[in-house]
Amino acid sequence: MSVSACAVCGRSSPASITSRLPHWSEVEGDAPHPRPSTRVAGVLRDLVAWAADIAILLTRGCPEDRDAIERVRRCAYAWLAGESCPDVAIDDVLTTAAALMAGIDRNLGDTPPDEDERHAIGAAVVDE
Repeated sequence: MSVSACAVCGRSSPASITSRLPHWSEVEGDAPHPRPSTRVAGVLRDLVAWAADIAILLTRGCPEDRDAIERVRRCAYAWLAGESCPDVAIDDVLTTAAALMAGIDRNLGDTPPDEDERHAIGAAVVDE
């Protein structure tokens, strides 16, 4: 099974989700959250790496999705390291989340999704 939200693979991101995702420090109202300890940051870095690797496997064959997932990974790594987080577009985050959620849904449901479900997650699911 592979999952993709890229134009080359048959689906493109709607224009409404292409804006930049604001960094937590740019969101008004809530106080900034403290960075995790070094020990916790190491565990979270491993978790981010694992999730990004799985998302990339699920979207194999689509370089645009891989690039989006890698941008999300770099942002998470930078934040965990206490560095400035590079800009990440919300469609990159949604591409990553859609790949992971589609993989989870596919594994838990144990049934191939029908055409409506494929479009509901915002990604094309292809059984191999």
